[in-house]
Amino acid sequence: MGATVLFLGGNGHCAARLQAARAAAAPLGLVIAGAAYPGFEGRPRAASLSEFLAAIEPQAAEAALVYATGIGGLVALCLRAHGAWRGRPLILQGPVLWGLEHRLMPRLMRIGVLRGAASALFGWGPFRAAFVRRYFERRLPPEEGSAFFDGYARCSALPDFFAWLTPRLLRDLELRFAADPAALADIDVWWGARDRVVTQDELRWTEAALGVKWPPHVFEAWGHYPMIDDPAGWASALARKSARR
Repeated sequence: MGATVLFLGGNGHCAARLQAARAAAAPLGLVIAGAAYPGFEGRPRAASLSEFLAAIEPQAAEAALVYATGIGGLVALCLRAHGAWRGRPLILQGPVLWGLEHRLMPRLMRIGVLRGAASALFGWGPFRAAFVRRYFERRLPPEEGSAFFDGYARCSALPDFFAWLTPRLLRDLELRFAADPAALADIDVWWGARDRVVTQDELRWTEAALGVKWPPHVFEAWGHYPMIDDPAGWASALARKSARR
């Protein structure tokens, strides 16, 4: 068996999103293990962020490195701040971090009635079509598109992230990292030059808040979902990174 990579997905993530990437990674000696988030894919929801993190922490036990994208990036930093995953390399790709208090959409989603409407929006056909056109670098076959959006439909925890991941949490993380800057070691940042979901403003806000400098490795052809847009290319980049460890 090859090296295991624990994959922390974004909001609404589901195993089907990694199917092609897993197949592409296997011949390269990588096993892509998707983190089993509470409240995703029909699993019971966690009662709190602490309970959510406690369910994720042991899943990295066999992982050579952790790859976190979207809101998974903040989940990974929360675990680092609480003493977990030290010494285990972490890749943050297009992460959602301190932009939570700057960007409009996260602020709107803290309004309870809007959080409740989010799942319905991802189930609406015209919204799905517009989302794919804007945020993917290739046209998704119908079955792939359905699998992607079904992840949101089966994600009962979708509103929880907007309730838990707030400016108050960011202030707590800032204090923890200021007291323990070693928790921010061995972190690489990857970004797609064509990422329209999360821009590099997110990185600048985060670096300023944490007093770090993370020069990003920018992939010119990538959007926000390279593991879906180009599974073979994404797996190759990950294999090269793993080989350099």
